[in-house]
Amino acid sequence: MSTNLPKVIKAAVVDAGGPPEAIHLKEVPLPALAPDHVVIALEYAGVGMWDAKQRDGSWGRVKPGTILGADGSGTVAAVGSKVTRFHVGDRVYSYSYGNSGGGFYAEYVSVPSDRVAPVPAHMDMKVAGGMPCIALTALSGLETLKAAPGQTILIFGASGGVGSCAVWLGRAKGATMVGTARPDAQEYVRALGAEHAVDPGSPQREAVIHRVATGGFDAALVTTNGDALPDFLSHLKRHAPVAYPNGVEPKPHSQGHPVSAFDGEMSEDAFTRLNATIGSRQLPLRIQSFPFKDVAAAHHRIEEGHVVGKIVLHIAP
Repeated sequence: MSTNLPKVIKAAVVDAGGPPEAIHLKEVPLPALAPDHVVIALEYAGVGMWDAKQRDGSWGRVKPGTILGADGSGTVAAVGSKVTRFHVGDRVYSYSYGNSGGGFYAEYVSVPSDRVAPVPAHMDMKVAGGMPCIALTALSGLETLKAAPGQTILIFGASGGVGSCAVWLGRAKGATMVGTARPDAQEYVRALGAEHAVDPGSPQREAVIHRVATGGFDAALVTTNGDALPDFLSHLKRHAPVAYPNGVEPKPHSQGHPVSAFDGEMSEDAFTRLNATIGSRQLPLRIQSFPFKDVAAAHHRIEEGHVVGKIVLHIAP
């Protein structure tokens, strides 16, 4: 079942690895609808450093005609013959990396239905478009650490995308969250639910850590590396676990502590757990939105670093 879909759509395409200007908008065929897929008319698509790495060739040769983008939000425009969970018109969000028919930098995307979930009724579509990958990654990290009520958990790099969601979701699980953030992002990190925000570059950080985590940290989720990281990890309790998303370089290590890498899970079950954790709460994820036509500018911004929250492309006007 489908709405009246166009045969040709607009997409942001890369034909060879290069700078942000290697991305160009062009018309491409509508992606095919497989029996177990849904086609989503996209409103927003997330922009991450992983997109930039794919675009510039860091992860290997770029196949001509590559459409970037691993997540986004929109409205179901068509459902495959084997799909029963979704109907045309449903508000959905999705995380689906490596689609054969192309990614989310497009007016429409075709994705496996088990990588799609209903957008919570109270959630803005802009936030929904920016959060699938980072929220599922943060959830996986907290589950790896076995985050629980009463724990004090360090989020190193709390103002970025994964860090933002980790603070907010960890607080929902009843843990006391302590996040690192530069001074201009500390108010934002506290708004996400962090009990304390610590400037990793401050000469007073040792005294602050002693004050906010008197008995030490029960666990640490590391979303980025930095010179200050060893000092923070030295305040872990005995044998306390450390976890980090694959892609953090150099890989964190801490003598005497189990260190685990993890990825966000693309599955119906993971989305179900995420939506259950979200409940009726509002995620105050800071979003910087770029018009679809300014996709190169969005990539320039992501490569500048120190993005607070998440960058999205506004696909549908």
